[in-house]
Amino acid sequence: MTQSDSFLYVINFRDGLNCSRIESVQPGEEIQILVHPSQEPLADPLRAKGIRSQDGAWFMVEVTTADGKQQFLEWEYPLLKLVSKVLQPLP
Repeated sequence: MTQSDSFLYVINFRDGLNCSRIESVQPGEEIQILVHPSQEPLADPLRAKGIRSQDGAWFMVEVTTADGKQQFLEWEYPLLKLVSKVLQPLP
């Protein structure tokens, strides 16, 4: 089993457009975001579904791999927005 087979994915904060989409998502809106295996930060990104809760407090990420495995992540939205701003690459 390789590191990526452990199926732990994280949001890709190295992509400026990804960070911008996260920072501007509206309550109740669904967006496409990029994730990568947690142990392989330079791996090719995988598209995932990001949904901000109706009340705007939470951001949920649904990752589905090519073989159909799913992983769900949940972030408190104000914290996610702060992390996204801090880690966003400079233009």
